[in-house]
Amino acid sequence: MQKIVHITNDLQRLGGVQRLLVDLMTLQNSDFKFEVILTRGKNEYVDELKALGVEVFHKRDLGFLGVIKRLNAADLVHTHLYPSIYIAYFTNTPTIVTEHNPHYRRRDIPFIKTLESIIYRKFKKIICISEGVKTKFLESIKASNSKAYVINNGVNLERFSQMPKTLSADAKVINIGMVGRFAPQKDIKTLLELMTLLDDRFVLNLAGDGELRSEYEAYALSLGVSNKVKFLGQVNDIPTFLDSLDVYVQSSHWEGFGIAVVEAMAAGLPTFATNVEGLNHVVDQNSLFDVGDKKGLASKIEGLVNDAELFSHISQLSIVRAKKFSIQQTAIEHSKVYASLMELN
Repeated sequence: MQKIVHITNDLQRLGGVQRLLVDLMTLQNSDFKFEVILTRGKNEYVDELKALGVEVFHKRDLGFLGVIKRLNAADLVHTHLYPSIYIAYFTNTPTIVTEHNPHYRRRDIPFIKTLESIIYRKFKKIICISEGVKTKFLESIKASNSKAYVINNGVNLERFSQMPKTLSADAKVINIGMVGRFAPQKDIKTLLELMTLLDDRFVLNLAGDGELRSEYEAYALSLGVSNKVKFLGQVNDIPTFLDSLDVYVQSSHWEGFGIAVVEAMAAGLPTFATNVEGLNHVVDQNSLFDVGDKKGLASKIEGLVNDAELFSHISQLSIVRAKKFSIQQTAIEHSKVYASLMELN
């Protein structure tokens, strides 16, 4: 069986890239043998990957030369994120890379932009997780258009209820939620400001952690909404968390692809998202709001929860829309790319 090595930063449970890799390997495990090399972070999928027979190695244990040795022993290398893409440049094995975001701040530096244009010439295929990511990538990096290939991210829908939700007009508590790291990419502040506009029935549930958590906690306190916001930290059981919500909102400055949004829709949640690349082709156009537009978002949410019939209808539409982004199709498309490159080698 041919061996593919994924090299990426970490396997933390809150990351969309990480969830995608585990779901893909689960579906492709009978066709390929997989290894994973982590360049700097934790493996929080120990049990799942052990059950699949996927070995996970850490750069800190192997050293740089040890990493290259393992990459050279593979039939194909699939690299993700910085700095993993730089390390993968040094392998002799055919390599593909996945672009997971439409914008990386490091590419605002002219030297880095030029350097990565050189590095990306080595990669056999450049998989972009959405059309928006492909467009932004080709604008940023001088790469052959024929190498850039779109495979939309997908979600294992079977992990989620796929059951419509209802909300009574006299509901005493309405739970709004979001899943995501507390990092500059996410626009958590707009959600905190949103809570100043919604009445006391509404509670904001934030599943995530990160370097900006203390800043957001202080901001919620300054806005006087601490009693309406729950900072839950890292939540490992995302399906159960989503089942506890009534409405989902993805508030981001940018996204490569909204895996968390698809998961929310698969849980039957009416779902709103910021109108940015990576999200605006996932949710219905009527469910989009501009970055920072807390008033527009508040109006949409209030209109939804005050109309039980509309709420039920939108919940059903969410489930239908989520089915367009099944991980099975994503796995099929990846397997085609893998097979074609290994046949050529």
